[in-house]
Amino acid sequence: MTRSKKWLTISLVATVVIGIVLVVSVLYLFNTNAEFKSLFSGSEATGGTLGGSGTGGEEALQERIEFTGKVSMWIFIFITLLQLVALWVGYAVISSIRYSKDPVKLKLRSMDNAEVFFDVPLYFGLFGTVSAFLVMTFSPQSSRLIAYSSTLIGIIFSLFLRLTLQYPLRKKLVRMDALGIEEEVDDDDDDDDDGEKDGGDDK
Repeated sequence: MTRSKKWLTISLVATVVIGIVLVVSVLYLFNTNAEFKSLFSGSEATGGTLGGSGTGGEEALQERIEFTGKVSMWIFIFITLLQLVALWVGYAVISSIRYSKDPVKLKLRSMDNAEVFFDVPLYFGLFGTVSAFLVMTFSPQSSRLIAYSSTLIGIIFSLFLRLTLQYPLRKKLVRMDALGIEEEVDDDDDDDDDGEKDGGDDK
């Protein structure tokens, strides 16, 4: 297995594990912690409407609050998982460019074409903000939570992709292009090892 495939596999497994931990943690806190649950149930928006209803009305309203809270929670989870996937896809694109055997100039052009992948977390954050309007009528509190958190996570993930992955690689490729270096020595380690083995067999 080449180094690029190894790191892609490791990052994919890490992303899946983080996603599972996120889902389990949110579900656990939602079912066991009243304060955490109130973030999605939007108790502040419905507290004033409980007074004028009978017992049946209060039960129906409580069921609606419970349903709205679950919908808000699953929207939050879904948007966050989408942003995790976008983060991994951005990493995979950068890795494929970094470890490819293409000339430096072609790698630089590939970096330009890959720009959109570094903004996908922001787009998903915007999608989360729009999705928050679906629950705003029933729960303004949870809609704000979804909107703010999805936007914040999108900004953080996009900055991470650009500052820690895109910029260092682009800087390295620009330097290699200026010096006329076409290949990275690190990428050929596996090929060199194979060559040495073949040479030993010939002897």
